[in-house]
Amino acid sequence: MQVIEIDGAFAWCEGRGRRERLNILWLVEVSPGDWVYAVLGQAREKLTVQRMNEINLALDGLAAALQGETDLDAYFPDLPGRSS
Repeated sequence: MQVIEIDGAFAWCEGRGRRERLNILWLVEVSPGDWVYAVLGQAREKLTVQRMNEINLALDGLAAALQGETDLDAYFPDLPGRSS
C-alpha cells in the first residue's frame, strides 16, 4: 500500500482499490509516497517500487487463478527454474 498521509503513529494508505489506516510503529521512518507491506492493520516493512510491483503482479496471478486461468507464468517471472 502507498502511504498517503501520516497521522501520528498511523498512516492513511491506499492500494488495490482500498484505503486503510495502518499502524506504522514497526517502521523506523515512513513518508508520504512510500510503499509498505501491510498485514492486519500493521505496516510491517517498507517496500521498493520493484518489490511492490512483484507483489501486485503475484496478487493479480492469484486473482486470475481463482477465476480459472491456468497459464500463470507471466504473473511470476521472478520464480527461477519454472517448467511447464
